[in-house]
Amino acid sequence: MHQVIAVFISAIPAFRCWIPGIDDNTEYRNLSYDDILNATTPQVNQKYDTCKYYPRPATDCNITDLSCWRSTTRENSTTISCTSYVFDTSIFSSTVTTEWGLVCDRSLIGIISTATYFCGVLIGAVVGGIVSDWIGRVPTLIWSQIGLSVTGIACSFTGNIITFTITRFLLATFVMSTTVVGFVYVMEITGGRWRTVLGILLQAAFAIGYMFLSPMAMRYRNWRELQLAISLVSCPVVLFWFILPESPRWLFSKGRTKQAKQIICKMARRNNRALPKNIWDLATVKKSLEGEKKYSPLVLLSLPRMRIVTLNVAFIWFATSLIYFGLSLNVGSLVGSVYVNNVLSGLMELIVFPVVIFTMERFGRKSTVASALLYGGLACLAATVANSLSNDIPQLSIVAAVLALSGKFAVSGAFAVVYNLTAELYPTIVRSTGVGVGSMAARIGAIFTPFALHLQESVPWLTGTIFGVLALVGGGISIFLPETKGAPLLTTLPDAEEFYRQSRINKKSSKAEQAKNNAKSDEYHAMI
Repeated sequence: MHQVIAVFISAIPAFRCWIPGIDDNTEYRNLSYDDILNATTPQVNQKYDTCKYYPRPATDCNITDLSCWRSTTRENSTTISCTSYVFDTSIFSSTVTTEWGLVCDRSLIGIISTATYFCGVLIGAVVGGIVSDWIGRVPTLIWSQIGLSVTGIACSFTGNIITFTITRFLLATFVMSTTVVGFVYVMEITGGRWRTVLGILLQAAFAIGYMFLSPMAMRYRNWRELQLAISLVSCPVVLFWFILPESPRWLFSKGRTKQAKQIICKMARRNNRALPKNIWDLATVKKSLEGEKKYSPLVLLSLPRMRIVTLNVAFIWFATSLIYFGLSLNVGSLVGSVYVNNVLSGLMELIVFPVVIFTMERFGRKSTVASALLYGGLACLAATVANSLSNDIPQLSIVAAVLALSGKFAVSGAFAVVYNLTAELYPTIVRSTGVGVGSMAARIGAIFTPFALHLQESVPWLTGTIFGVLALVGGGISIFLPETKGAPLLTTLPDAEEFYRQSRINKKSSKAEQAKNNAKSDEYHAMI
């Protein structure tokens, strides 16, 4: 929920300038928000410029309708920039934007604050993965949850935008550490076909929290109350310290064979399963220098084939994240209620998971990622066209919203699968680091999200075009990744290099065999 809470706590409600002589005069208290807006606010291209207002006329105004403030010659009149604002509180009683006036010439402060949050997500993705490779999955997971609760609660009591931004930055590091390590833990503690299902169900839990955020935001319309409420939700997770066993795969990779065997035997007893006789031959990793060594993210670029895979994966994460968070945080600009749109956006994610579980097992990981990104790109471009034409054809605004949600559907599917694909592409000793680096690339994309969304205020079609083009490019290059469907999890760096090599050989062999079959077919047709 912390990842998308900005939809509500950083929302920008309708606003106008605080007008001296009106808003501080009780004689005008019966005038509505729209009455004052219409009388005092200039228009540019048939839209109100709510960052400015017309000065009070020299003559006295009619208290009933402010008719003296209106003039047909206003186009050439002098305007004054706002010094303070009046916000519409019908949807939100208080947001970060309204409390600290982050609009007009201060809007960049809000954008930087959101970008800083995603900087924290970036740091958490890398540091969380590395720390969990060093000290273990469970300790990292639990301490991250504790840090998340503490910083989230502290954030709800901040007194200015600077301390708010700092606490949100720290909160983000713990949020992403929890996400990365939690996913790696699920991938390692399950096997076979269940690895795919549980990996996707972990994403489904995020979607449920996403949807649940809307009723919580309706209940707590003050941003401080909402921030505090969702921070308290994660407090009971600390009890998992006494329940969750360490990942046996991680223990084997560190040479802690005895402890790993004890955990596996305990799992087998609780599930009433008999272990195969050769289970230890299949599972035990010899204690070697590689098992003792601590790896930095640079190792992912040190081997030739792994380097290509890493650069490819990094771009896909970057593009997918930028588009995903762009579409998620932009639901407030779609027609309709922001609460309903947020639920629908989360519902798109929930619906897509059964679809990708089927396609992953039927067509493979990389095919699913490629198809989802290509469709998402086309949907974003189509939504941009529909939105551009909606000024002349209002009904197209609904079409644009539907296309945007369908794009979110596809990109959410790609985001869910790329986690599985990345975890399966890297060996155990650097798996968490690999997922962390991929996630780091995603957070770099997320950092650019608020700036990309800000572009639509000056060039309405540019943001959607950026989303569409990035998705199409990401879908295109994902075709060149190795397919991990049905492959066992890799353990060592040499295993990974050999797997990448065999993948290229199989691809070339498949193409050569197809060309040979085509030649035979042509020869046969020539004979007849």
